Amino acid sequence: MPVLESIGVAALGWVASPLVKMLLDEGFASLGINADKKLEEMERNVLPVLKSVIEKAEDSPHRRKVEGWLQRLKDAYDGAEDALDLLNYDRLKRKAAGAARSSKRRSNPVRSFFHIPKHVKWVIPVLKGGRDILSPQKIKLKRSLNKLEKIAGEAEKLRTLLGAQPDQTAAVPDRSRETTSLPPPKVFGRDKNREEIIRLLKTEPAAGAPIPIIAIVGRPGVGKTTLAQYVFDQLKGELGDKQHFDPIMWVYASRNFSASEIMKEIILQASTASEPQDLGNLNSLQALQLKISEKINAKKFLLVIDDVWCHENDWDTLFICLSKCCLPGSKILVTSQTDDAPTKIGAANGAAVEYICRLEDLAENDFVDLFIHYALPSGKFDSHLREELKEECKTIAEKLYKDPTAAKMVGDTIAPQLARRLGSQGNLHAYLRKIADKDWSGDRTKALMWSYQHLPAHLQRCFSYCSLYPRGHTFEALELVQLWMAQGFIKPDDPNERVEDAGDGYLNELVPRFYIQHSTIVHYFFESENHGSYYTLHELLYDLAEKVTRNYCVRIEGNRQSEIPSTIRHLCIPANKLNENKEEICKLEKLRTLIVTGERINSKGDVATGISNSLKQFSLKKLRVLVLGLNLEDSELNLEDSELNLKDSELNLENLAKFISEMKHLRILQVSSTGKCVLPESVSTLYQLQVLEVKNASSLPKFLNNLVSLRYLQPSGIAEIGKLTSLQGLENFLVKRKEGYELEQLQNLNELRGRLCIDNLENVESKDSAIAANLKEKKHLDTLRLEWRKPRYGKDNVNSNLDAEILAGLQLPPNLTGLHLDGYRGQSWLSWPENQTSNIQKLALRRCQMLQELPPMDQLYPCCRSLELLHLYRLEALHTLPPILENFTIICAPFLTFVTNEDLQLSQDDKRSVREVMRNRTQEWFRHQYKDELVFREVRNYIEGRMNGRECSNIAPAADADIAAVWGRWLETHERKTELIYSRQNEAKLLLPSTITMVWLEGCNITDDAFSVCLQQNLPFLTKLFLEDLEMITRLPSADVLANLKSLQTLSLTDCWALTSLGGIGSLPCLTDLILSGCPCLDSETAFLSSSLQSIHFQSCAVVDVILANADLPRLSELWIDQCHMRTASLQFGNLRSLHSLSIWDCSGVSSLVDLQELRSLEFLFLRNCSKLQSVTNLPGSLKSFVIHGCPLLEEGSVNTDPISGVRMLGGISVDDN
Repeated sequence: MPVLESIGVAALGWVASPLVKMLLDEGFASLGINADKKLEEMERNVLPVLKSVIEKAEDSPHRRKVEGWLQRLKDAYDGAEDALDLLNYDRLKRKAAGAARSSKRRSNPVRSFFHIPKHVKWVIPVLKGGRDILSPQKIKLKRSLNKLEKIAGEAEKLRTLLGAQPDQTAAVPDRSRETTSLPPPKVFGRDKNREEIIRLLKTEPAAGAPIPIIAIVGRPGVGKTTLAQYVFDQLKGELGDKQHFDPIMWVYASRNFSASEIMKEIILQASTASEPQDLGNLNSLQALQLKISEKINAKKFLLVIDDVWCHENDWDTLFICLSKCCLPGSKILVTSQTDDAPTKIGAANGAAVEYICRLEDLAENDFVDLFIHYALPSGKFDSHLREELKEECKTIAEKLYKDPTAAKMVGDTIAPQLARRLGSQGNLHAYLRKIADKDWSGDRTKALMWSYQHLPAHLQRCFSYCSLYPRGHTFEALELVQLWMAQGFIKPDDPNERVEDAGDGYLNELVPRFYIQHSTIVHYFFESENHGSYYTLHELLYDLAEKVTRNYCVRIEGNRQSEIPSTIRHLCIPANKLNENKEEICKLEKLRTLIVTGERINSKGDVATGISNSLKQFSLKKLRVLVLGLNLEDSELNLEDSELNLKDSELNLENLAKFISEMKHLRILQVSSTGKCVLPESVSTLYQLQVLEVKNASSLPKFLNNLVSLRYLQPSGIAEIGKLTSLQGLENFLVKRKEGYELEQLQNLNELRGRLCIDNLENVESKDSAIAANLKEKKHLDTLRLEWRKPRYGKDNVNSNLDAEILAGLQLPPNLTGLHLDGYRGQSWLSWPENQTSNIQKLALRRCQMLQELPPMDQLYPCCRSLELLHLYRLEALHTLPPILENFTIICAPFLTFVTNEDLQLSQDDKRSVREVMRNRTQEWFRHQYKDELVFREVRNYIEGRMNGRECSNIAPAADADIAAVWGRWLETHERKTELIYSRQNEAKLLLPSTITMVWLEGCNITDDAFSVCLQQNLPFLTKLFLEDLEMITRLPSADVLANLKSLQTLSLTDCWALTSLGGIGSLPCLTDLILSGCPCLDSETAFLSSSLQSIHFQSCAVVDVILANADLPRLSELWIDQCHMRTASLQFGNLRSLHSLSIWDCSGVSSLVDLQELRSLEFLFLRNCSKLQSVTNLPGSLKSFVIHGCPLLEEGSVNTDPISGVRMLGGISVDDN
């Protein structure tokens, strides 16, 4: 029989389970009815029958009768659940009303003295015999429960009809699983494929060739994604070697391919944890292209595109962007079901697919081994028993069409059953023969469906709900668990267990059973402190989820028109499909989920108004999840006309007040829009709401504090938020000097977890308020941000002692791992007890402008791995650093000084000599600066008070001050500061721990000797070093010192204007990236660069042509020269044979580029704003992109326009202007 005919049993089987008894138990308890005997009888007599009926119905001619019964049972279950939910809603409504009356009585004590409470006025009458008259809601619930009980009891008649025997193991939900039984992940029979693909990926392509594409092609479920992951994981493990690919990225294409979405995914994956991305501003294709260029420019990447389908467009958009900026050797690996799709994207890339690995089914022995690996895990079955059961396992494996996914799932379903029988002396052979006799012919999903039917009922519901996601969608655990909670799927065994924890347990049961899998993708979002695990569904499992939910879950995507049956409970639909499907949606009286997506809306009309008008027509009283999204198509979003676009995209829900007020079951309300959003006051009556997330809310309802069930809240600024004691997610809390917004509102919010930012702390008036916030009891918080708001510059009249008292009162949560202080105005750092800081791994201090000294941090912060000190304008001393520190950043700490005893012992003549050298160097430096920049520097220095912490008595210079006067003032300030540095009483060394991987020093003071001592330490893991605005550095350390930095890969020197020598930079063995910016005094004759360099960026430096001529750079691939002065006007780069990309910007002294034909690997040449550039000769044939912009002499004299095509040409190469 076709498998589709039996889906009714599979889809509804979960309801014939102990979940019925659990709902009856909860319902009768809420009515005050003692139903213990009745429920015990059900557990003893009915539950065993339910499971046996489901199993027997699979191959029975009476299956349709069972399906009808299951549908009635499910309808009765939903009805009882809804009735119980309404009863809970009324209870919460009365609670909110009572709280409001109490609040009014407190505000009017005279009135409350004479007030007669309502519950005294209305007395519920009692019938004879002591029975209470039930409210209408309770009567409805009781009837619903009786109906559910009656229909469940019909199972006995069906059991007799089917001839089934009761299954006594079904009385208790199967919630346990021994995770130790899960065998280790292993790939069978694909080693040769993997080795061949990796060999091809590592093979260098011919010069000038398009990005090579390698494809893995095969039928669904054959193992394409597994093989790609096998390759991905091995290459990812080699990332630290820097030998092949960096970055390595994985994206999912799916049938609804969008170049912009793929590009966003590439940006996220090319980012690192230290540079998370905010994609909110990338509202156009051009912005996405620029960001991708920034992320993968001059890098050799590997991009894996999983599940590619054949599309008519968009691939060329993606490949044009990728090919413009990558290094030779970059590769693309795709998986697809047919040859057509890889061929299509190869054509878009301008080349044929280099290699197609046509993945065949596993060899029979490999497939049997795979099945046995999961069905008979070696940890549970000895080798003798495994051999004994091998033949039966082989028979079962032969029925699985050599489908690895089916082998894993069926094997995993069988394993615990075998283990249970092994422990109870059961017949393992008989059980396996019973499975082997199953008819799974004719459809590959039959085996998966069988496995699904043996999944515990609570997991069946959770898994099948995932079909609402788009195919290939990645989701976070909390995102999914919240949806499960909203639908009532999660039933904790322990009444004290947090529902989210139970939901995580469900997810952790589905993953090892292969229904949900960990995603290869890792995202780093802007300001995201915790990067949670991501999950997805395998394509075949997505097909399974769609099949079992086809009668109650519909997702409409793109231009596909899907039927919307009146029986469905869950609907996901694009915003522009609402109106055309309004008749069907109006009939969905039992709908529980409505997700309105804004995918690819390209109308400039008022689409948001259309959404609200469409919703207004519906009556969806049973909704538990409402998600509204509005995203205008990138190409239509005109950021310059912001007023127009904000109006067009405003999502005003005020006209939906009645629609929203009727949704008494609603648990999740999420509204996201590219424009503003207005919520109606009726949202305050959604007393069961658990998640309220509104982006860009222009106004909020007044009484949101009535929503006592809220657990996650995104908008901040809610009065009396302290009433919401169930809150667990609250990212921002704004303190105001206004009733209802005090810091004390946090006192009882002890369920908060994750990240919390407390803003506007300048509005706290006493230490008692800080203590009352009770942070020490918030044991679930892991990241805390404390912010004071004040002008950045100017005199500070605040009471710094009060800030210190407030900070002391804010006793830290016990399990804190991240602490950020912004704008703290105390002069001293608070030494919290060690037990409050011992777990902190990230500490960031920003704009703490009165802070002068930090305590020794090795004892207070023993676990700190990241320390950021930003804009600490009065910090003078930094003592010992945390012992396992990895990332260390100092930015704008003008009084923080590092000197050695050798510096302090300089004679007056030596000091005078230092000052004279500095004075001479500034002449060269000033000639390369812009007047406006100099004035800004002087104003900044004046305001920040660099003169020993005292304000200057002089008047700050005006913007039109004479440049010589500015120079003199600046020089005087700098020389006096230099004198102060060398006149200190004690040395202050910068001692880095051996664990350090990244150092950023900017706007502080460190002498040459102190810097050399700093790098002489054992720093085996230091990979990135950034030096910026360090005015005391004149030379880098010697080769003996730098040669010990064996892991250093990136070195950036910016605005180190006194730097004349690069020291022993040539001895850095692994240096790949060098940035020299604002270093005009470098001695080019002694600057010998490291031969390992792959990328160099010169900006505002002198005679870089001489530096390059003296260097041996066989691996240099990217060279960027910006605003630099050359010794000669004619440039040549003949010794840079590996150069891939050359950019010359704003170099007014360059007149010609000659002999470029020597650059045989050059593919990208960018010339911008070189006003005197006249000629570019002998261009290499390898060029793929040639851009000339703002070079008038060159464009007038050498660039010609083809009269037919209109294409600009130079030397036979087409020229772009952007």
